[in-house]
Amino acid sequence: MPVNFEAPRIETGEWEGQALPRHCRIAGRINPRTSPVDGRDYAIAFVLRLPVGGAWNGRFVQLGGGGSNGATPTALDHVFASDTTPLLRGFAVIDTDGGHNAANADPEAGGSAAFGRDPQARRDHFFNAYDMVARVGKSLSAKFYGAPMHSYFVGCSEGGREALLMAQRFPDHFDGVLAGAPQFLQPMQSVSSVHGLQALAKEARARGLLDPDGQPAIHKVFSDGDLLLAANAIARACDGADGLVDGLVSNYRQCSGHRVVAQLRTVTCPGEKEASCLLPGQVTALRTLHAPVRNASGDQLYPGYPWDTGITARRAGFRAWWLGDYAKLKSDSIRLHFSSNMLRMVWHDPARPFALKQGPAIALRYPYARSPADPVRAWPAQSGNPDDAAGIAMINDTPDLDAFRAHAGKLLLWAGAADATHSLYQTQGYVDRLGKRYGTQRGNFARFFVAPGVGHCGGGPGPEKADLLGALVKWVEEDKAPEAIVARGHVPGEEANEASPLAPGTKNGLGGTYTRPLCAYPAHAHYRGGPIDQAASFSCTQAETTL
Repeated sequence: MPVNFEAPRIETGEWEGQALPRHCRIAGRINPRTSPVDGRDYAIAFVLRLPVGGAWNGRFVQLGGGGSNGATPTALDHVFASDTTPLLRGFAVIDTDGGHNAANADPEAGGSAAFGRDPQARRDHFFNAYDMVARVGKSLSAKFYGAPMHSYFVGCSEGGREALLMAQRFPDHFDGVLAGAPQFLQPMQSVSSVHGLQALAKEARARGLLDPDGQPAIHKVFSDGDLLLAANAIARACDGADGLVDGLVSNYRQCSGHRVVAQLRTVTCPGEKEASCLLPGQVTALRTLHAPVRNASGDQLYPGYPWDTGITARRAGFRAWWLGDYAKLKSDSIRLHFSSNMLRMVWHDPARPFALKQGPAIALRYPYARSPADPVRAWPAQSGNPDDAAGIAMINDTPDLDAFRAHAGKLLLWAGAADATHSLYQTQGYVDRLGKRYGTQRGNFARFFVAPGVGHCGGGPGPEKADLLGALVKWVEEDKAPEAIVARGHVPGEEANEASPLAPGTKNGLGGTYTRPLCAYPAHAHYRGGPIDQAASFSCTQAETTL
C-alpha cells in the first residue's frame, strides 16, 4: 500500500496538567488520491505516537473515531469513561480519520458526510481504513521497539462500531477489544432518529411551538423542569429494584414501561400546562421515544430505549441528542442535524446530496415507515460489490466470533443506560445472541457492562468514569476476567443548574462524588448495606427484584 510520511519528530507537552512522555510522532497518509467523482483529495490519514526513553509499556492501542470521522485528534483526548489518555500511560497510540478529511465538508452536499459521494471513501469509512491503519501501526511499532507487544482497540459510538468490526472481520489484529456504545446498527439507528424527531415535531405543532422559520421547535417540547418531572417518575417506578432508593436505576431490566407510564400519569396535567405536570402529548412523546421503532409492516427496525433517571443530563444526554438547547431560537438537536446527513449521503447508494440548511426538514419528513426490515438485501451497492453495501459493511452484528475466540481475543462491551442515541438494548441483544451461540462459554471472551444514569460515551449523573482499558488489559494479560469494575460518578450541585433525582435534597440522594460497581451482564449492582456513596456497599447479583 502506498504511504506518504511526514518527517517523524520527538514531542513532549502536557495533558491536563500532567507531563506527557517523550514520544516519536509519525504521521502519514495511506493511498492518497484524487477522487474521479468529486475532484477532492482523499487519503487514510493516521497519527502514531511512540513513547521513548523507557516510557513504553509494551502495548499498542488503536483508537476509534466518532460521528462520521474526518479527523485524527483522539490520541491526546480522554478515552471514553476514563480520566486519562493511553499515551500518558505509556501505550503506543494510533488513530485515523477513517479515510476522509473533514476539510472536505461541503455545505451543499451533506456537510461532513459529503465523502459519501466517493465510493472508495465510503469503503474506507465502512471498514478498509481501520484494517490498513492497524497493519501499518503495528508494523511500525514492531520495527521501532523490536519487541513483542500486546495490541488493543478502543472506541465508543462510531469507534465502538469499529471495535466490533475488528473482532468480527479482522479477528487476528487485536488481543483485546473495548467497544463502548457500539453503533453497529447505524443505518437503523438513523431511522430511529427520524422516527423520534417526527414524534417531537408532532407535539411541537400541536402546541404551536414554532421557530423563526416556521419549523417545529422541538427544543421547546420539554423544559428542564419537565425532564426532571419525568426523571422523578422513573425513579419512583424503578429506583428500589436495586435495593436502594438513591436516584439510580441499576436494575434497569426491571424498569418496565408500564411501571413508568403509571407514574407519569400521576403527574399528567388535567388541564393546561403547569410547571408541576406534563401534558398528555408530552407523555405520549416520551413513550414513543422509548418504544421500539417499527415499519409499516410491523417489523422492528430498532430496539427501544431503557427508562433511566439520567434523562435530565445535558452533556451527551437526552436534551443534547433529541431536543437541543431550550434557550436557542432554533433547535440544535444533534439527531436533527446528523440523521439526514447519514441517511442521504452514506446509507443511500449513490449518495443523494442536499444543502445542510435543508437537513432538518428532510429528517422531519423522511418516510421511516417504508424502511426495510432487512437493509442488507434492500440497500445494495451500486458497484455490484456486496462489500460496498452499507447494510453489510455498517451493520456489524454477526455473533460468529469463532476466529476472534480462537485467537484468544477478549471483548469488553460497555454502554450507558441514559444514552439517548445508542440504545443499550442494541448491545444487550448482541450479547444475548453471543450467549445463544456460545452458551456458558460466552463470558470467557465477551462481557458487557452497563452504567446507570450515564449518557452517550459518558456524561450524566451516573457512574461514568472507570478504568475499562485497565480491566481489559488484566483480562488479556493476566486472565483475570472482570466480574465488576468500579466506576466513579459525580452529582452536579445547584451551581451546575442541572437538577437530578440523585441530588442531596432528595430522599437518600447522592451528593458530590461517589463510586459504584459496574457488574458483568446480566448481573446488576445491589445494595447490601453501608455508606451509599461507596462501591463496597454493593454486590453484583443476577436476582430480579420485584417492586
